[in-house]
Amino acid sequence: MSRDLPPFERPSRPPRPEPAAPKRRHYNPLLIFGIALFGVAAFYVLLVVVTQADSIFFPGNELKIGVKLPFVDPGDNPPYADINQRYNILFLGLDRRRDETEDMPARTDSVFVLTVDPFSKTAGIFSIPRDLVVEIPDGNGGYIKDRINVALETGQYTYQDYPGGGPGLAKDTVEHNFGIPIDYYVILDFNNFIDLINELGGIDVDVPEYAYDPIYSDCKFCDTYPVEFLPGLEHMDGERALAYARIRHSDNDFKRIERQQLVIRSTAKKAMDLGVLLGDNPLSLYTRYKDAVKTDIPNYKIGGLALLARQIGIDTIRMVSIAEATYPCPNCPGAMLLADWNQVEELKASVFGDGQLQGEAALVEVQNATQVPGLAGEFASFLRTKGLAADRIAVDENANGALYNSTLIVDRSGKSYTAQRLAQWLDLPSSRIKDATDPEAAPFLGSPGDVVLILGADASLPSAAAVPGG
Repeated sequence: MSRDLPPFERPSRPPRPEPAAPKRRHYNPLLIFGIALFGVAAFYVLLVVVTQADSIFFPGNELKIGVKLPFVDPGDNPPYADINQRYNILFLGLDRRRDETEDMPARTDSVFVLTVDPFSKTAGIFSIPRDLVVEIPDGNGGYIKDRINVALETGQYTYQDYPGGGPGLAKDTVEHNFGIPIDYYVILDFNNFIDLINELGGIDVDVPEYAYDPIYSDCKFCDTYPVEFLPGLEHMDGERALAYARIRHSDNDFKRIERQQLVIRSTAKKAMDLGVLLGDNPLSLYTRYKDAVKTDIPNYKIGGLALLARQIGIDTIRMVSIAEATYPCPNCPGAMLLADWNQVEELKASVFGDGQLQGEAALVEVQNATQVPGLAGEFASFLRTKGLAADRIAVDENANGALYNSTLIVDRSGKSYTAQRLAQWLDLPSSRIKDATDPEAAPFLGSPGDVVLILGADASLPSAAAVPGG
């Protein structure tokens, strides 16, 4: 049955109302200001933390932001670090025989300070003879006089509860006698030394002169045997390097210090060549070799110190021994040494002084163009106290018979930093510095010095010595 249905028609929809205009959002200006202020404050705090922390983790390579803000380190470092801004690490080599246990008391066979200037990117080694008589703190505000090589043993086994134990007393002894603040220490004995050299695959030492010992031994209960070293390059394993660093039968303790410094330089060079200090992951490599020594250098310092090592380089490290400033003690038991402390201060300055001045390594020729006898030599002595090495100073008390009323500085070789420091010490204006193109410099262009200082009648050395911060 079919149905007739009407056609479908969609019912019409009622008209939509016009949409209302959107309401405008009302922002709270105080809230916006608070959010912005919080963001700025958070960024500022982060900047403070980062710029302060980078000097701890990456000394001398801080982030430079170019602006000065309260509590923010701008990263602007001085041209060189003073002795308190340096990293000073005390190295102690124990005279503990290979067949003696680690708990056996032992004196130090070698003592030296490695100092690193993070600003001028220079470093030096300051070696101290083991038989030097020094004042050792007694833990009660007083001092005892003895060889420096007993300090570690005394602090470890004689004193009770000395702060830092043996290493603490050794650090305090060096600081008290030499005015060198020690940040960290490194201690190694015969076995540690041999293991370290062997881990590096041996070292190459350029032996400068013949040395021998007919009755050498590195253990307490074993036979002696002869060792000798011929001039020339020699590859040494750990035992051989130890023997070279220890023997003194053919000469003296001063020569032994020189041999120790050669071994130190060769070891550091091999470590750098292998990437121990300069690799992509210095911390992991350091952890591998750290077991060979006893040290209080924290792991978080390794990355920054490794970066400094890359920037400094081994061949530029200045090595100085104060052995030349010592002499035998006439009324002391055994082979004790006394020191000429004025000469010690000069040698110390050549290592811990102005690193940028030392890095420029200018040969300074001091000419006396006055009628005052010995004036050039007097100023040369002053320069040595400021860190200029004796072999970088030449003295001419005659100045070829010339007399000058005004002091002049001639920079023949572009050693501008040295020339500027001389002017500062002599309280001279920069106009007194002449380069090689200046007509006034012409009479001195044949001089051997990189920088020629012509002392005139106006030269006043006491005022130079009194320059603040010299």
